[in-house]
Amino acid sequence: MDCEVRHVGRLGSMMSMSTSSVAYRSLRGGPRTNLADLVPLPAPFTVYLEPTNICNFKCSYCPVHFDDYAERSGGLSRLTLEDCTRVFRDILALGRLRTLNLYMLGEPFANKRLPEFISLAKQLDVADRVIVTTNATLIDEAMARRTIESRLDYLRVSIYGTSNSRSAQVTGSKIPLNRIVANVTRLKSIRDERGSAWPHIYVKMIDAGDAEDNKRFLELFGPISDQAAVEPAMNWNLPKDEVNLSGPHENLDAEHFRHKKTACPFPFYSLVVNADLRVTVCCVDWEKAPRSATCVIRRFSRSGTARRFAIFA
Repeated sequence: MDCEVRHVGRLGSMMSMSTSSVAYRSLRGGPRTNLADLVPLPAPFTVYLEPTNICNFKCSYCPVHFDDYAERSGGLSRLTLEDCTRVFRDILALGRLRTLNLYMLGEPFANKRLPEFISLAKQLDVADRVIVTTNATLIDEAMARRTIESRLDYLRVSIYGTSNSRSAQVTGSKIPLNRIVANVTRLKSIRDERGSAWPHIYVKMIDAGDAEDNKRFLELFGPISDQAAVEPAMNWNLPKDEVNLSGPHENLDAEHFRHKKTACPFPFYSLVVNADLRVTVCCVDWEKAPRSATCVIRRFSRSGTARRFAIFA
């Protein structure tokens, strides 16, 4: 397929369109809703449902690499199909979603039932689109076929370096980069051979701060995906975090972070349902503990339908 190199500010992207639906980055460029005109919402626009908080990477900027991560996060969990079904029905009791994200902190494919969760979400028509973000290390041929058959809309693949040494340095893993390349290549090949329109494969890497490294990433993953892009660093530290989880501070001085928000919009339109069924309104609250008096975090009921996700004062 032909590839087009695009530039978004200082960031570049390479895209080769398949027969899939709207390109992932185009979702972000569509019409925006003015939340001030709509809140309080009767139901969230977006829900993050975490298949598991277990990950085979120990990225230096992720809480998973903490020695006491399991203890501080409330234990290691995997979502069951029974609980997933209950959560989906509870969501639909509130209202259909715009986006269902089947990921949060852990590696989604570390839960082998992930394709079943996706299929169920599509069967129940829970959302306009279903998205999974992954490191792609666990997508072997069998899992690739199951994922395609599940009718997943978007698969986002996170890359952490363009060399084995850089990837290992960031992820704390010895899994070679060529395994990820092979997994993504095979997934796209099987999808295209089947004539399937899904999933749209979007591969991303955080801006390395080095134009040549960014270029190598685009050249490596552009041809084997539907879209490859270099994204700005994410600042997900909470005010009292004792460890910088965002990487080098200079990354946070980029144009992307110069316009500070006085209030986070996330709690007004999104919710996170963790693998242990605890619910939070904060997308970086990996400890799942209340951070402010404005919300009450509650657990989904295993004995009945949870009619409300969170209560705002």
